[in-house]
Amino acid sequence: MSVRAVAEKDFRDALRSRLLIVLTALFALFAAGASYVVTNIQPPQQAQFTGEVTTVLLIVGLVSATAVFIPIVAIAAAYRSLSGERQSGSLKLLLSLPNSRQDVVLGKFLGRAGVVSIALLIGFGIGLVFTAVFADAFSAAEYLAFVGVSLLFAFVFVAIAVGVSAFTSSTSRAAYGAFGLFVVFQFLWSILVQGAVYVLNGFSFEGLEQGDTLIELSQVLQILSPTTAYQQGTLWTVRRLAENQEAQSAEAFYLEPWFGFVTMALWIILPLAVGYLRFEGSDL
Repeated sequence: MSVRAVAEKDFRDALRSRLLIVLTALFALFAAGASYVVTNIQPPQQAQFTGEVTTVLLIVGLVSATAVFIPIVAIAAAYRSLSGERQSGSLKLLLSLPNSRQDVVLGKFLGRAGVVSIALLIGFGIGLVFTAVFADAFSAAEYLAFVGVSLLFAFVFVAIAVGVSAFTSSTSRAAYGAFGLFVVFQFLWSILVQGAVYVLNGFSFEGLEQGDTLIELSQVLQILSPTTAYQQGTLWTVRRLAENQEAQSAEAFYLEPWFGFVTMALWIILPLAVGYLRFEGSDL
């Protein structure tokens, strides 16, 4: 077997467990409901002034919600990928075939990424219909760009969940670890960054000015959150498509909104690498 064979087997197992159906139904309901709410019930503030809900404004209204819901879907799909098989004993059978542990980790990531991709594409497809109906000015290119960046963001949390699942032998610890990281990135990251700046500045925010080393450090740390990277990368992409012009350059390359894509790529590679190294050296 190979990485591809492991991925195909994992994808088929997910289909048999009806995981794909459940995730697709959940995301379809979310995409349709969120699109309706943003266009008809609580439109973005700018749309209240202009009286028009464009695709860009719709995405601005959606991106905060998708930044929460997509990781939940991805983690739910992937946190049992290795720890579940280790607990049941089926992982020993999988490794008794001509598979390396690297094949298993990468294959599990690709298999679960495939499951999440189909769920999100169907859900976003339903959302596209609602968006086209309710938005005052619809752009397929802008919406599809939003979908593409959202898929990359989903792969980040699939990688995190698979990495944590490879790191531990217990499904409960894998769930706590993966969802714990989600809570940190989504709700606590900014607080932790501000706390670090406060401590490093002598337990005070006084005297800090734009351009100070600590201010620049906080900006770097903020963009290292995959959630922040997703939001910035999404808005940068769709606004460039909408305005068809170059965005103004930031003072440092790591403060550019496009750097969010670099951050997301790193968050795909690092968890898988750490999980694999732990998995490679552990007894089953």
